[in-house]
Amino acid sequence: MPSSVRHSRRAPLAKGLLLAIVVSLTGCASASRDAANAADQKSYGARMAEKGFWREALFRFERAARLAPDDPEVLNNLAVACEATGETARALTAYKRALELRPEDSRIKRNYARFAEYYTSLQRTSGPMAAPK
Repeated sequence: MPSSVRHSRRAPLAKGLLLAIVVSLTGCASASRDAANAADQKSYGARMAEKGFWREALFRFERAARLAPDDPEVLNNLAVACEATGETARALTAYKRALELRPEDSRIKRNYARFAEYYTSLQRTSGPMAAPK
């Protein structure tokens, strides 16, 4: 077989490998951008929470959670914001997920324990038929 034919058969393979590498690197860059954006959203959300702007904090933590769904700190912050805005069912879900991801985290455990006490008292006050917000 002439060398030019062999070269032409290998060229698509080389182009395919190059494309795979580029796609792989692009995916890594995208994941890196998502992580940085999630960190930015988490930081901005924390600043808004400190100022008492809980709806804005919730919005930012929701965005961060979409970008970093397995970040226990983001989920903890999301849970606190949900709790502050009266979304107790969502808070419970977020706390449980955060604890699944990082069961040894004392801050998450402390926040969850405080929330569980509040949630239990809320259920006692509202009665068993009332659904949490």
